[in-house]
Amino acid sequence: MSFDKFIGPATVVYVVSATVAALWWASDLTRRVQTIEASTVTAERIARLETEVRTLGENTKELKIGISELVHQLKQGN
Repeated sequence: MSFDKFIGPATVVYVVSATVAALWWASDLTRRVQTIEASTVTAERIARLETEVRTLGENTKELKIGISELVHQLKQGN
């Protein structure tokens, strides 16, 4: 049995196809990992923004209460 008969054109085509498929899968895997990392960063940013918005909402309520009290005191003083 010779080496030429063992490695024929079909084997070469198979190896090339498998190599292309593996490279394609690996490049797609890299893209997926980058997408997941980017979405994680985005999720962290969203969580921080939600905290900031909640804090701003609480501060706004405190300001409204303070303004209402000030207006009430000014009305009583006049």
